[in-house]
Amino acid sequence: MAIAKTSQCIDRKPVSYRLWLFVLLMVALIALMVKLSLWQWQRAEQKQQLLEQYLQLSQQASSLQAALSEGPKAFQRVEVSQIQALNQLLWLDNQIQNGRVGYDVFTLAATPQGKVLVRLGWQPAPMSRGQLPEAPRTENLPQQYRLRQISHSLLLDKQHWLESLPQGLRVQQIDLAGLAAHWQVELLPFVLDSQLQFSSEQLVAMPPHKHQAYALQWLLMAIVASGLTIYFCWRSRNKESA
Repeated sequence: MAIAKTSQCIDRKPVSYRLWLFVLLMVALIALMVKLSLWQWQRAEQKQQLLEQYLQLSQQASSLQAALSEGPKAFQRVEVSQIQALNQLLWLDNQIQNGRVGYDVFTLAATPQGKVLVRLGWQPAPMSRGQLPEAPRTENLPQQYRLRQISHSLLLDKQHWLESLPQGLRVQQIDLAGLAAHWQVELLPFVLDSQLQFSSEQLVAMPPHKHQAYALQWLLMAIVASGLTIYFCWRSRNKESA
């Protein structure tokens, strides 16, 4: 009789070990899902704040000098009293509009407050990769702009982030510090965008409601995983007690 009980206990140990391992793995997975849900919700709040900030700043305009003294804000509308292009063009690669690939065109410009990078607009890319679109005219730059902050993304090859071509520089990312070193000038820490009106799709790649949908999806997956974990634990205990 004692030998039979001992044999049963030995047989139960691997089952308990596998159960604990399963529970630990599921707890880690559930924690990851909850973290992803919270991150997506935070991203939704950030995007919503960005859109609200754009709408708020669309109602007012200030001078570039006042924006610098008060602290520049993203999408702030500014007026520049004097601005002149300095014959340095920049082509930001892989910019898509209406499903077509092209370039955002920038020029280096001088203002009373310092040198700044100015976005002139978007142009479709030619069929040949070795060519750039026709250079836009920069004789008469506008005096009203949107102030754009630069967000940095990951560069796989930092040594080849720009190419020198006859029409200017082709870059994969706007790196103000790198451009300032390349041109040997000091640049203001933002970009002046000549486009004054933006749609929500242009301001944010993914709108807030999509982030909220992803957050809800991760949360529901965490709830389902929690339910399955509880069910398997209850089922295993019933088997052991039988």
